[in-house]
Amino acid sequence: MLVRNKMKGLTLINKILYLTNSICLLFLLLSYLSPYISPTFFWPISFFGLLFPIFYIVNFLFLIYWFIGLKKQIWANIIILLVGIQYIGLFFGTQPKKTENTDSIKVLTYNVRLFNRYGWIEKADIKSEIVSFFKTENADILCIQEFYTSDEIPTLNHPHKHIGLQSKKNQWHMAIYSNFPQINKSTVSIKGERMNNTCIYSDLIIGIDTLRVYNIHLASNWFKNSDYSFLQNPKKETLKKGIQGIVERMKSSYKKRAGEAKAIKEHMKTSPYPIIVCGDFNDTPLSYAYNTISKNLKDAFKESGKGIGQSFVKIPTLRIDYILHNEKFKSYNYLRHKQKLSDHYAISCKIEINN
Repeated sequence: MLVRNKMKGLTLINKILYLTNSICLLFLLLSYLSPYISPTFFWPISFFGLLFPIFYIVNFLFLIYWFIGLKKQIWANIIILLVGIQYIGLFFGTQPKKTENTDSIKVLTYNVRLFNRYGWIEKADIKSEIVSFFKTENADILCIQEFYTSDEIPTLNHPHKHIGLQSKKNQWHMAIYSNFPQINKSTVSIKGERMNNTCIYSDLIIGIDTLRVYNIHLASNWFKNSDYSFLQNPKKETLKKGIQGIVERMKSSYKKRAGEAKAIKEHMKTSPYPIIVCGDFNDTPLSYAYNTISKNLKDAFKESGKGIGQSFVKIPTLRIDYILHNEKFKSYNYLRHKQKLSDHYAISCKIEINN
């Protein structure tokens, strides 16, 4: 009845546009709910959170259209867009660069995609370039996801390291390098398993303080090259098969990440020290996994990021890599590094421990 009343006096074109706008507004509202509803309970909600930037932009364009026409349909867009404005800072940063504090530490995290083990990037010796990049950046704390070595572990500029080995040395694992002593190095147990390729942590002594660093790599979507090709150039003859394949893979990974995020967060609650969290969550800022882990933590991008928060090379606006930290810390000068040595970008920031 409400929709019918709102459509009175509109032309046929405007009636179609209003109906489309109403559906898009509903989808936008559902995206707002995505962080609070577990995919294990209702997995389709996660797709709305993933598409939040698209829904927001589309409805903003509708707002402009109704404003130009001075139509009362503008009000629904204004109200719902205002509700979602709180999430814009998770995707687009506007913070200016600040003068560096000499007491701050530099934190860098990077999913190195097994150092290009399978030749995804057609360039020789990517591993040496990544190692050189790490040495040049010289971060005080360096977290690496999809770390791989078939022989000796790379030597960087850091005197301390934690390598999360699996049952075999050459299996995928993760690493935490640091300039500070690591007095305790362990793995978060998920459903009774020691998931060294999902979450490891180290307790670091920094001056007179101790803090805990978590390095996280939540379940991947396991997209194939054909999936990325379909996303970039969907074809009519493979539309149904392409969509079904992607949806099934994402459905499974959304549920898996929800369980991993919950287990990791419960472990974080037991930490006797303030924490810094680095990692590849394989999920957007409007997701259940991100919302679960980031609760009561600050997001370095939101605190000091500038521009679009893309961290995944192949999909614009997709931010799935994060640096989070205890609320009593202050972070600034968040940076997305431009080097394309993986399917992710490295990200870094400065963090003041003593405030």
